[in-house]
Amino acid sequence: MSQTKKRWILLAIYLATFMTAVESTIVITAANAIANSFGREIPIALLFSSYLFSSALSTPVFSRLADQYGKKPIFIIGLLLFMTGTFLCGISQSFFILVFFRMVQGIGAGGIMPITFSLIGDLFDYESRGRIMGLNNSAWGIASLAAPLLGGLLVENFSWHWVFFINIPVGLITILILLLFYNEKKRPSVSFSYQELGQYLFLITVLFLLLVGIQIIPDHFILGGGVFLFGILVSFILLSYENKVKEPVLPVETLRSSDFLLFNLVTFLMNGAMMGFQVYLPLWIQTQLSLSPSLGGLALLPSSVFFITGSMIAVPLGKYFGTKRLLTFCMGVNGLVFLILGFLPQMTPYFVLLILASFSGFGTGTTVTTSVLSAQALATDKNISTVSGFITLCRNLGQSFMITFFGIVFQLFGKSTFSIDGYQGVFFSALFVVLLSILMVLLKKDSQE
Repeated sequence: MSQTKKRWILLAIYLATFMTAVESTIVITAANAIANSFGREIPIALLFSSYLFSSALSTPVFSRLADQYGKKPIFIIGLLLFMTGTFLCGISQSFFILVFFRMVQGIGAGGIMPITFSLIGDLFDYESRGRIMGLNNSAWGIASLAAPLLGGLLVENFSWHWVFFINIPVGLITILILLLFYNEKKRPSVSFSYQELGQYLFLITVLFLLLVGIQIIPDHFILGGGVFLFGILVSFILLSYENKVKEPVLPVETLRSSDFLLFNLVTFLMNGAMMGFQVYLPLWIQTQLSLSPSLGGLALLPSSVFFITGSMIAVPLGKYFGTKRLLTFCMGVNGLVFLILGFLPQMTPYFVLLILASFSGFGTGTTVTTSVLSAQALATDKNISTVSGFITLCRNLGQSFMITFFGIVFQLFGKSTFSIDGYQGVFFSALFVVLLSILMVLLKKDSQE
């Protein structure tokens, strides 16, 4: 494939990532207007959980279908579903209809995110992937800054409906680029069987149990914990079944690799630990320093910038120092940040938190990118999308689980609402998660450097 076509496809990848990143953030700014439109008594949290649930459930399905039927058609289907859901959200006249179309939107997002990732692995060599992933990750950083401002302007000057309509032109441009410049190799025809449909339903059921368990643990600990543990039990049954069938929907051959499991566990844990920082540092700034929400959000800017920087130089650093040493060092940086945060006094100067955010962003960006690329490198041409989807799923589950875990810790340690003890409990818990990741990497045999 020519470099010109690769650049156009890279633009499509970036636009698709930016579109989903904006949609994940911009709706937050419209939540109050939506509540006013449909009535303050509506369960507004459904607006976000429905999107996250459906995208997590559809991710492994779309990933497997992309390996079977081709990345291009499945990518375009994901984009069309996302845009259809987006448009229908914008014209919804009922809150629960809006929630339903948010689920459609989330299903489409599940077909976008892992395939952008697998396209990077498919089109670019290992040395280029870190730089490309860093560039692609910048879409999330830019979206986190631009989306709240854009959303506020749209809600103030037009209506909340426009926070959905704004993404449709971006999706159309992305599809046009893919149609013009992405010529995928022709694949042998594959017949869809009822057995395979059953496997997909089995997989979706497992993920549903895990996600529901995670969500209800804070309010109903015993019930939520039971559902979550049952989901884990059923997942082992699913893996046992997948090992026996001729065409598994999970990357079972790659899952047999201890290195692959390790890198995905690190991805799960470190993405989860990152949520402890990204959620609770802005809250600390607002509640302990009595600064504005905008300054709370702005504190994450150094983290985003250095996350991108770490992503872009992860590959050359890994080649120079070795994967194991690099992961250990960068996770150690994160651990040190959480340790310092755990001991900081209540009225710590704002600039100190900005410095810590910079170190946290660099450590997390380098660690996550190194783990993700190392895991993806173990995939084959036949299952790269399935493997990429599995990695994306581990990241999403890690974030969902740890947000719930840190929420419980915050409530247990906090003697009163938003007390300093709650924040310290979260940061020390995140330190424990990082130390667990370091221990697993140190116990790893030097089989892949």
